[in-house]
Amino acid sequence: MEYGPSMRTLLIVTLCLYFNILPAQAGQLDNLETEATKSSSKSKSKSRSSSSSSSSNNSTSFSDELEAEIAAGIAEVIVVATVKIIGYSALAVVAGGAASNERYIRSHPEVSDNNAPDDKSSEKNNTNDSSKSFFRTQGDPILPMLRISAHWLDSGNDVSAQLNRIEAGYSFFGISYSQNTLKEDGDQLKLSNTLIHYRMTFANDFSWDLAYGRGKMNGNQEHDGSVFAMPMRFRFNPDWHFEYYPVWSSYKGGSLAEHQFSFNYHYKYIGATLGYKTWSAGDTSIDGLFTGLYLSF
Repeated sequence: MEYGPSMRTLLIVTLCLYFNILPAQAGQLDNLETEATKSSSKSKSKSRSSSSSSSSNNSTSFSDELEAEIAAGIAEVIVVATVKIIGYSALAVVAGGAASNERYIRSHPEVSDNNAPDDKSSEKNNTNDSSKSFFRTQGDPILPMLRISAHWLDSGNDVSAQLNRIEAGYSFFGISYSQNTLKEDGDQLKLSNTLIHYRMTFANDFSWDLAYGRGKMNGNQEHDGSVFAMPMRFRFNPDWHFEYYPVWSSYKGGSLAEHQFSFNYHYKYIGATLGYKTWSAGDTSIDGLFTGLYLSF
């Protein structure tokens, strides 16, 4: 069947309009950026209204006296537990910072010399004391003075990522700058964070930071937000340590969560990393295995 010039022209115009009307398929990076900057106030208000209406309907099935007694009992338990948790937590936070400072004071374990050197019991006590005292050797990756890291990730879904992070600190104070660059088929999303750290130590082999600062997301648009992180490091072997590095970012009422788990092998001032990382915002998530290298001083 042959078409005349007018019919061919009409067919071409129709196909062009059809493909222009079709929605473009957004990539995972576009979805992650959209979800991370989407405000959840509307969904919260809906859930509040639905919960209030359901509670008002259910309240008729209970007597007011019993409900008041239960509420009073629960409130009392919550208040008492909250006060105790805050008290213990505050003491733990202060003690953790003091221990970090103590680790930087000594580069070798403190050994007691109260007893004679030829006394076997004294030798045993000295060993126990040195294992309990706080100290930090140069290059320790658990509480570094300077640490430079680079990670390379492949999600297996046409998304690759590279992390560059530098952190510096002394005693209980630290500062860090990190940049995650995610790429997908010509698309790119950059996540940059600048954080101030309060560094806590609860043993020579365990550290826990509380970090807060500002973050930037550069994708289709540029967004600024607040960032909170709680990196933890635990040395389970003289040459190996485990790291968990969670980061929560808030952009325009939306949120982006980042979780990083890794095993790290350390030799003198250099280390190798193998781990798993995920970013999630709303219904969108990107994850994958990564490898890396770091220097620690």
